[in-house]
Amino acid sequence: MAPSIRKAIGAVKDQTSIGIAKVSSNTAPDLEVAIVKATSHDDDPASEKHIRQILNLTSLSRGYVLPCVASVSRRLGKTRDWIVALKALTLVHRLLVEGVPLFQEEILLHSTRRRRGVTTRMLNMSHFRDEAHSSSWDHSAFVRTYACYLDQMLELALFERKSGSSEHLRTR
Repeated sequence: MAPSIRKAIGAVKDQTSIGIAKVSSNTAPDLEVAIVKATSHDDDPASEKHIRQILNLTSLSRGYVLPCVASVSRRLGKTRDWIVALKALTLVHRLLVEGVPLFQEEILLHSTRRRRGVTTRMLNMSHFRDEAHSSSWDHSAFVRTYACYLDQMLELALFERKSGSSEHLRTR
């Protein structure tokens, strides 16, 4: 697919997601819009403005934390674009390191959930593959590796919490 067509389709997808978030989101439409804008399809790095907005909203109220985790998880689960996946993983990383401790707890609970007797992991992107970009094999491999790294961070945090260790995720 030509890069200009791909960019146009990505922009349309982002605008559609923003419109849907504004209309159908019951809990936190401003948060969902900020997440879509922070994880947009454009080639530019995620806007610090939107990341800060997400960090501020999740620190203001507990009511924003679970919708944030659910929205980012949904974004990661649906995307087949390495740019969106990388931005979403970067957002998760920032929220784990700079966010409120409640975010860490919720993502730990949400990262390993059972559906129909099968355990699914939010950060399990081992089958991720971007087929839209030409020669995106390296990018897809990096996304899979970064997701694995974040998943291991969560595993370590869960282990430390269970063992009562005083070491926290924030020190990484």
